[in-house]
Amino acid sequence: MLRSRLRSSIASVALLASCPAAFAVPTGQSAPLSDGSALTITGSGSNVPRTAAARAVDQINALDFSTFQAAVSRAIAVGKTLRLPAGAYSYTGGSLQITVPVVFEAGALLSCNGGNVSFTNTVSASRNQIFASGCMPDFSNDKKQSYVFPEWWGAVGDSACTAGSGADSTAGLANAIASGAAQISLAGNANYRFTSLSTTRSHLSLIGADRGSTLMCQDDATGLLDGLALTGAGGQNIIKDINFSRIQNGVGSVAAASVVAGGSGYAVGDAITLAGGVSTTVAVLTVTSVSSGAVTGVSVQTAGAYTQPALPTATMTITPAVAQASTSGGGTGATFKLRWQGPADLRIQDDYFVTVEHNTFAGSGSWDHIRIEGKNTNPNQIYVERSQIFGANHDNVLIYGPSSSATPGDIYIEDHNYIRGAGFAGVEVLGYTNGIFETANTIYNNKYGNYWDAGPAGYIQSAKIRSNDIDTNASGDYYFGLSDVHYQQNWHSDVAPFVCTSCVNLQAEGNAFTIGGGTTAAVFNGALSVHFDGNNFTGGSTPIQVNPYNGTQSSQLTFASSNWSYGGGYFLTTTGTPSQITVGVQLTSTSQAVIAPTSAINNLTIIGQQSPDNNSNNAFSSVLWGKGNTVGAEESAAGGYANQVYGYGATAFGANNKAVGSFSTVRGYMASDDGLYGAQCFANGSTTGAIGGQQLCQHVLRGRSTGTSALRLTSDGNAAGSTNCLNLADSSHAQFMIMVSGFNPSAATSANWQSAGPNILTRGSGVASTYYSGSFSASTAPAVSTGAGSSARLQLSADTTNGCLNVTITPPDANTWDWEAAVIRLKMQ
Repeated sequence: MLRSRLRSSIASVALLASCPAAFAVPTGQSAPLSDGSALTITGSGSNVPRTAAARAVDQINALDFSTFQAAVSRAIAVGKTLRLPAGAYSYTGGSLQITVPVVFEAGALLSCNGGNVSFTNTVSASRNQIFASGCMPDFSNDKKQSYVFPEWWGAVGDSACTAGSGADSTAGLANAIASGAAQISLAGNANYRFTSLSTTRSHLSLIGADRGSTLMCQDDATGLLDGLALTGAGGQNIIKDINFSRIQNGVGSVAAASVVAGGSGYAVGDAITLAGGVSTTVAVLTVTSVSSGAVTGVSVQTAGAYTQPALPTATMTITPAVAQASTSGGGTGATFKLRWQGPADLRIQDDYFVTVEHNTFAGSGSWDHIRIEGKNTNPNQIYVERSQIFGANHDNVLIYGPSSSATPGDIYIEDHNYIRGAGFAGVEVLGYTNGIFETANTIYNNKYGNYWDAGPAGYIQSAKIRSNDIDTNASGDYYFGLSDVHYQQNWHSDVAPFVCTSCVNLQAEGNAFTIGGGTTAAVFNGALSVHFDGNNFTGGSTPIQVNPYNGTQSSQLTFASSNWSYGGGYFLTTTGTPSQITVGVQLTSTSQAVIAPTSAINNLTIIGQQSPDNNSNNAFSSVLWGKGNTVGAEESAAGGYANQVYGYGATAFGANNKAVGSFSTVRGYMASDDGLYGAQCFANGSTTGAIGGQQLCQHVLRGRSTGTSALRLTSDGNAAGSTNCLNLADSSHAQFMIMVSGFNPSAATSANWQSAGPNILTRGSGVASTYYSGSFSASTAPAVSTGAGSSARLQLSADTTNGCLNVTITPPDANTWDWEAAVIRLKMQ
């Protein structure tokens, strides 16, 4: 019985299927079915029979309903996917939210009124137009739709990226962005031609298939419009895997100008036409103030229209500046610093949490490729990463802060960007900024690699420039107003220098400077507290130059622990009167010199080249420079060649000198302190070939008396011994002059002697042979005295026990007297 009933049911279904016309109803009427579905499609204007089997599938087909709204309502009611076959669908009512999945088949096109339709579930369609012009459904609350295609709004990637070629995809791209969808997915092997795009939205991801196959070609005949502008307080946007290019030239103009050199012969009201650049209209400045004929202020009279900016022609070593081409008056010599404005392929204004990743910005028509700027608030946490950015007529990357309330901060230009061939700067930073991080980029073959100018802001603060390849930039790098900035581990290989003007608290370590012949590597103008240490210089003439700026002298600069492969000149040259300069460099040529002799430096410290055969074998000693030196006592030092220091607190400078006594100093060539305490000796050689054989020495002997007993003066104030009384070696001779003074501080009385003729001390073989002859062989009254000092007596004799000079005082009374003898002696041995 069951089998019979089943066969009957199948037969009934087959019968129904063979008679579809029996279910046809008049157009627009509801079918006599409990589900309220219609059996004909009205979208195409023709009646299509529908079978029960077709209506039984697990989707709601819009062909079964007389209106689009009825189809949507039924799909929502039963929780089934809504399928839109080919045809035209329309909804012109109030807000309609579609909460079920929707499938657009090829040829399906929905018309709506602006944003009166919204989706909160998946929408499936191929890369064809599915929304008619003026229909802009809202995807902003659709958490299930991963992406939309701009082709759904009519965009077509069929351009040859030439003016007017292919479809204009501006509206399609703009509507896709305005839809609120989380991701706009651009096709590969597609070139989208558009005029200009702008959005203030957040959470936008504009993603191409690959930067080599997805092109956005801006076709702006005016030359004034940005390509894509992310403006307002939106944020958390991503631009990735797209090639941006500009078909027609962007046009820039002068936004502001300031005076660098005032020149002479100018008057207020003079019009100054600027030189240089490629323009249809040349920029003109008006002189607003002068001082004795020198320009002190200007305004922009005509901003100009440039496809390539006027470039600085004046000296690079202080401030790059643009010269005048002509003037309406008689003035000459004025130069100006210019701030330019113009369109960008990508402008990020007042935005935050923006990632620009793995894109290409190319083409010869762009004014600026990427411009990051504040307008009403502080843009921050902008990341430009792994992108090719090259060939802009002005800047490849421009970061601009117009005021303290619109200051870009935490801007990251990092992770292997290739920044090449800009007409002006690879990376330009202007005005108020706080936290620019430029890391691991190649900045190559631009006019300026980096051009960072704080301008009226005063300082560019807390920036880090690290691990970049800054290579073959025609005018080098220019920085004005860096403050608390790290410049580290960069390779600077340019034909022009690194210039830092008005820089404060700069930490620059571990950089390599490879500079063309005759070129300075680094120039500091009016700089304060700069630590430029541990850098390597190859080639170049005079690697470091220090100058004043606007009357401010450079101060507190350190250039230590560096290496220089000789390229000519001096390691450091200066102008003005810089102060507190420390220099230490390893030199590779005997013809090298550290500091130019014309330099006038206050408080200069030189830490010289070291040699591996210098030996400092005490933890608190130092070898300052040279080679072959040995320092073997605490708090001692040597510099030069083959000096020996074994005395505590002793120093030796020059060549082949020897200091053994404590607190002694020897200098010149072949000088020796003979082991004496506190001696200062100078020599310039010796006919005998012995160190200390012919030299000039100075000694101070001292003592204190509190009674009337005879007092012996020695260099350390102790009893006479082998190192403290001008001791002579065998076969040596000394001629000397002596001054002796005694002073009683409580009574302010004194006794004073000075030798009038030669005094000699000679020693033959053994201490007993020591002999003295001179002014004070007998007890001698003072030549000049006050008070009781007239009773004091001085006598000199040979000390045949220690082989030295005996200087003995007989005090005038038992009061406290301090005694001192100063001896200047010629010594031969």
